[in-house]
Amino acid sequence: MTRTEYLAQLDNYLKKLPAKDYQEAMDYFTEYFDEVGPEGEAAAIAELGSPKEAAHEIIINLLDKKIEEDSQEAGSVKNSKQIVQIAILSILAAPLAIPLLILALTLVFTFFLLISVFAFVMAVFAFAMFAIGASLIWDSMTLGMGTSIPAFSLSLGMSLLALGMAGLFYLSIGPILRFIKLSFVKLAQALARKGGHHV
Repeated sequence: MTRTEYLAQLDNYLKKLPAKDYQEAMDYFTEYFDEVGPEGEAAAIAELGSPKEAAHEIIINLLDKKIEEDSQEAGSVKNSKQIVQIAILSILAAPLAIPLLILALTLVFTFFLLISVFAFVMAVFAFAMFAIGASLIWDSMTLGMGTSIPAFSLSLGMSLLALGMAGLFYLSIGPILRFIKLSFVKLAQALARKGGHHV
């Protein structure tokens, strides 16, 4: 394999990375091959391993770096999207056996589908409790005042309870979504590292 073929294959594996990280990785390998020169290409390729192995190492190191940056910062949405994107690439770049890859992807998809459905159900409950609370407040203000004080108090208390439950359900959605992101990234790291040990 020549330098050009090696870089072309490496480019194919790394092209889905964020633009800045992709350019840094390709510049590094180009400079590395420039330093060893044409006579040292074969030794350099043997030292680096296959393009897939090199891409796997780059993606794993990049994922670790992005997670470290994310834990130090507040965690912007853009950074979270990049971490999830790199985590997916690390799973796909891992040299796992095809059946193990299919099994892992199926389990990951099922897990995150269930957690996402749970988050959606929480959002629906939050909306439903808000609607019930708002309607009970309206009922207590219009009908309850005319009937009796205990009926008014009961209706107002139920409406406040429903609004409180709506707030709790709403506040629980954020941690669930953060859990989805963090567990996906950790799972991707584990699968990528495990795949690297089978090489």
